[in-house]
Amino acid sequence: MLSVIVRRGIAWMCCVTAVLVVLVACRREPTAEKQPAETIARTEFTERIENFFEYEPLTPGKPSAFLIHLTDLSDGAPVEKADVTLTVRPERAERGVEAKAKVGRVTGIYVATVTAPVPGRYTIEFRVKNAKLDERMVLADFATGGRP
Repeated sequence: MLSVIVRRGIAWMCCVTAVLVVLVACRREPTAEKQPAETIARTEFTERIENFFEYEPLTPGKPSAFLIHLTDLSDGAPVEKADVTLTVRPERAERGVEAKAKVGRVTGIYVATVTAPVPGRYTIEFRVKNAKLDERMVLADFATGGRP
């Protein structure tokens, strides 16, 4: 009789131990979830185009994506088949780094990636050229690390 009770006790302890081992082995370690980068949106105008663009804050040495939506104000149509170039230069500098935008999947949308080389404030020039227009838009006060 005693051996049956002992065997059941040992079997019960083995089951509890096996369950605990499985629970400990299968638990998830907390992982640091990467927060999506903050996106900044801005709308600027020339006499001829509306430039609504979204971008990731400039971070020195890291690429920032610019999603550029261009509209021709003469007819309200998206700007098609344009060469869009962004020139990023530190404030008060003569020269900067150029980035040619790629045509997006939707008409009027262009995607460019720019990199600010060092901390500071930057000026970004948007150059938009196609068969119908040739526009230049110089925008100042882009700061590395967040909102201007």
